[in-house]
Amino acid sequence: MSYKPSYVSGEWKADCDACGKTFKASQLKKRWDGLMVCHSDFEIRQPQDFVRAKADLQAPKWTRPEPSDSFIPVHTPSAVAGYAVAGYAVAGVNLIPDVVPPSTF
Repeated sequence: MSYKPSYVSGEWKADCDACGKTFKASQLKKRWDGLMVCHSDFEIRQPQDFVRAKADLQAPKWTRPEPSDSFIPVHTPSAVAGYAVAGYAVAGVNLIPDVVPPSTF
């Protein structure tokens, strides 16, 4: 239904913003994005554009306060020259108890 040259008082020619064909101005409709389009190019706005997401709560429902730091003193014999304490390491004597029993592995 393109433009047919005929005189109508108060009417003018206008081009469809989508297809570029010429129509009478009264035959064009304003589309949701603001374009003036013909009947074949007219479309409604996608309903999914109006969907709003539900708020996603990121925080947990309850929390615990962060525990204070606890320092466990560890005494290990040093094999690095200049950092060992004299008399601390005795050959053949293990002063550090094994945390994991050797039979575990």
